[in-house]
Amino acid sequence: MSRAARWVLLSDLHLDVSDDDPRHPGRVLPEFIGREVRPAPGPQQHVVFNGDTFELAGLAEGESLARLGSILSGHPDTFQALKSCAASGVQLHFVCGNHDVELARPAVAARLSALLAPNDSTRVHVHPWFLHVPSVLVAEHGHLHHALHRIPEVLRTGVNGTDELDLPPLAAWHADPAKSRLSRAGAVARACLASERAERRVRGLAYDELLQNESLRLTLDGTAVRELARLSRFRTVSALPLTATRMLLAATGRRVNGGKAPASAARFTRILETHGSPVAWYISAHTHRALESALETSPTRYVNTGTWSSDIRGDGPDQSDRKAFPYALINVADDGATSGGLRYWRPTDAG
Repeated sequence: MSRAARWVLLSDLHLDVSDDDPRHPGRVLPEFIGREVRPAPGPQQHVVFNGDTFELAGLAEGESLARLGSILSGHPDTFQALKSCAASGVQLHFVCGNHDVELARPAVAARLSALLAPNDSTRVHVHPWFLHVPSVLVAEHGHLHHALHRIPEVLRTGVNGTDELDLPPLAAWHADPAKSRLSRAGAVARACLASERAERRVRGLAYDELLQNESLRLTLDGTAVRELARLSRFRTVSALPLTATRMLLAATGRRVNGGKAPASAARFTRILETHGSPVAWYISAHTHRALESALETSPTRYVNTGTWSSDIRGDGPDQSDRKAFPYALINVADDGATSGGLRYWRPTDAG
């Protein structure tokens, strides 16, 4: 059986009910799919949306279902392009980010599948934590390594009727801008306490059962999965100063700089290597900084797929040319060898 495959990965479209973003990601995505996702016959095609595809953050299950339908209805060309992909045999993958963690709820995931692949639900895959393709790649959004956006118990979404999610500190600050700074500061403090409690539960036996089930889905060693779940940890003593810094920078119109792979990426790949599951590529997102680089002490190549929204924070060509949209392309040959990396795509009207 041929191992040849073609993986196209992009992230942080932040599609909402309207298309108000100046870069109009929902408007240009159909052309990208038409030009870059090749129809059969040929290698198996996969399109991966590596988190923050939709704006669903903080919504209850019923609200998430309604919002998801409204978003896709508000972008009819994108909706049709994705349906056509699934109908032609393309595998669509949605990795959950901090803005669309609600996709991990079984009812919301089922709704997405029913909308995009009504005749074959196996064409749509939702990954609550990360996507693992043995020997080839792992793709995770990256917010779980960022204390201000970390949701420790990501695998508990939708389990045993769980509906409400604890907001991470930065999300708690932004949840209700109409409230006073004092009230929002109190919400941040409560979010910190909730995150500390969640971190303790992640290290308990009950969560270990969820991790064991996830290890089977990911086809990874159970010990490796537990170590990955505990790789990063929320700590109030370090998170509060970081939150304050982010608030101050936002108030003055500045941003945190960063132009290299995060240390968590190297630690993640080292755990995989230790347990006999190395991969050629580690694909991340979340920072809105498109980047490709080597990882320290690891042969794995790091790629951050940046953002298709106008909130670009990197120094790449998409900063100077707003018609340059970043994505990752990973080709897999019949013998398992991989090639590819970070790419930039431009719509036809951009020349």
